Amino acid sequence: MSSFASLLTSQFNAPLPLPQLNIVKALKAQHPQSQHLTVLTCWDGQFPLSAYLATIDITPSIVETETHCTVNYNADNKTLYDNVFAGVSEFTYDATAFRVFKAAWSESRMHYYLYHIVFAGADDKVGRKLMKAVYDWANDLKDEIWVFEGGQWEKNKKLFKAVQSAHWDDVVLDAKFKDGLRRDTKTFFASKRAYESLSVTWKRGILLLGPPGNGKTESIKALLKETTGVSPLYVKSFTTRMGPEQGIRAIFEHARSHTPCILILEDLDSMLVPEARSYFLNELDGLADNEGILTVATTNHPERIDDAILNRPSRFDVKYNFTLPDTTLRTAFALKWLAKVNALSAETGASFAKPDEMADAIAAKTEGWSYAFLKELFVSFLLRMAHDASLRETGAEVPENESVEALLLTQVDQLANQIIKTKEDDAAAPPKSARDGGVMYGRAVPMMHMGGVPIVPAGGGPAF
Repeated sequence: MSSFASLLTSQFNAPLPLPQLNIVKALKAQHPQSQHLTVLTCWDGQFPLSAYLATIDITPSIVETETHCTVNYNADNKTLYDNVFAGVSEFTYDATAFRVFKAAWSESRMHYYLYHIVFAGADDKVGRKLMKAVYDWANDLKDEIWVFEGGQWEKNKKLFKAVQSAHWDDVVLDAKFKDGLRRDTKTFFASKRAYESLSVTWKRGILLLGPPGNGKTESIKALLKETTGVSPLYVKSFTTRMGPEQGIRAIFEHARSHTPCILILEDLDSMLVPEARSYFLNELDGLADNEGILTVATTNHPERIDDAILNRPSRFDVKYNFTLPDTTLRTAFALKWLAKVNALSAETGASFAKPDEMADAIAAKTEGWSYAFLKELFVSFLLRMAHDASLRETGAEVPENESVEALLLTQVDQLANQIIKTKEDDAAAPPKSARDGGVMYGRAVPMMHMGGVPIVPAGGGPAF
């Protein structure tokens, strides 16, 4: 019997190669008395066989002479892992011996991962049982959020942690505005029967618009945290190697297979290029069944979004305008941060005896500021206080002639100059469409690796 490597070599050197067909035919010829099942994916994480087996205490034996891999680096946990691109593994599952052949290759700008499963039996039931278990485990979120980036869906633990740290108490918005946003989200997922009784598709769109830095992202994180029992899906970009239409298709196909779900499209104006507009509209509000999908999109520049998206009923039914905070909201935001500063007084030496008066003074000097700039005010102030405290510990001289109140208000003036400069730069900059030329997908761009980091067994070992 020829080796798996030689089998692959002969198939990829065929005059008219169709790798998946030729490999499967050759393996069936080598194992004529066995059951055969094949998986072909475009992303290694779609069928994480070895990672699933590790959860049920099964460690496959790698056939070393038949297995070839690359050594890769996982930046998240700073570890090395072996990624198999051609190889064979063996294990026993449900009292049945399995032999799995894996091959990975690229063709026409796409990556392919083939798993061919060989096992003994009167039928293929035990093999299908294993495959379903792997797929079910791969699609089950485990303290993760689905994120679409670089042309593929991946489960993201970092974003999940960021969402879990969000609290509505930290989001300073008008109370009625905040309650309306929360109520619209909760009401949608609780109203399936109402939609059915009206013969209306159970789907909805919410658009959060307004200048950057005014709470849209923080509101989304808080919404995701409190919206339990549904699948959270977060989209960073429509971009794929095959163009934005392929990305939009993959996004909505995934959403439809994970309903009920909340689909987040952040910075929609920057993601949606003109050539993909019609396709996006069809996916959002076409013939496809979007039952159970709540789409929440954000935009800093609603004027850049086509009117057919912005104002057409049933696409984005509800709009929330996140404007710059007024004096009352700036005061409330300042009070929250002054409380944080006072809580850290032991480390920084900074404490405000009259936070109410200080908050009023800050609000009066910061008209036209976003929450992001107000936050930067307090962060930069705290960093300065921490720096001064560190200098004192070394015995260095630190000027003590200004009160913390005066220092913070001076910081306001310094940041105000930056805000003015930023606004002047924005006014002088050409429109986005002029900068981009509208030909993002018409020019040559570097190819990006689509495979990502495969899901490896928790205890280590090759990502098979």
